[in-house]
Amino acid sequence: MNMTSEEHNKYLGIAFLVYGGLQLLMLVFMGLFLGLFFFSMPGRPNDPEFPAAFFAVIFTFAIAFQLLFSLPSLIASYALFKKKSWARVSAIVASVLAVMNVPIGTAVAVYAFWYFFGEYWKPAYGLQPQQFNLGLPPRPEFYQEQNPFSTTQNEYVNPPYKDPPDWR
Repeated sequence: MNMTSEEHNKYLGIAFLVYGGLQLLMLVFMGLFLGLFFFSMPGRPNDPEFPAAFFAVIFTFAIAFQLLFSLPSLIASYALFKKKSWARVSAIVASVLAVMNVPIGTAVAVYAFWYFFGEYWKPAYGLQPQQFNLGLPPRPEFYQEQNPFSTTQNEYVNPPYKDPPDWR
């Protein structure tokens, strides 16, 4: 069963939405944990030995770090669902950040890289492959002749075997 470009776009949007949602859920759990830790410490907030400023900096850094991983995925998900012109760029940026979070982020990133660095995304956005010609020259004729997968009968043809050189 082959999926269409539209279906890939939809499933990739869902994958980014799920990944971003999981990151936001981690943000909530981390906020609850740090808040519980902060308010259950012995001492008073007005006590000079109480390191309130230190914990506030740690708490702010942790929230910013989690938002760094969750917001690009949610923005990419929105762009994919609405088929915005900048959806490809936002998905690639979100994938670069998501690839570090094993296994879910890596899986989403690999799927997005496969989809957006190939030709699959173009029909979903109404583009033809020739519209994005990078100026590369066409393949030489000998490549098509020697390519074992380019036969008209769709059969595999063994390439010609050459004896290895005699190194004695």
